[in-house]
Amino acid sequence: MDCNAVPSPTGVDLNGPYIQGPPGRRFIYLSWGTVDDARRFTPFRRAKLWLDAIPPAVIESASTLGLLAGRLGLTDAGGNPLCAAVRPPLIEWSAMAADG
Repeated sequence: MDCNAVPSPTGVDLNGPYIQGPPGRRFIYLSWGTVDDARRFTPFRRAKLWLDAIPPAVIESASTLGLLAGRLGLTDAGGNPLCAAVRPPLIEWSAMAADG
């Protein structure tokens, strides 16, 4: 998903249409749900991926390279969809070069 990296007094602020929360407390929801025959999405659980847990060096690299990636498992220890607050070590953030 697209976002903007804007310099701020505390480093870099990420914002965009899918990023929620005030500066310094930004997050992205990862929503679990079902899609019915009419293609309506009904959510039943969601995880909050906290962007303030991204190391500043990773954000800086991602701003230069063009892509910020988060790698996480999608289920909890009980095999259910991951939910609640997601921070390292449940998610690993990295910077990558964006494709042309």
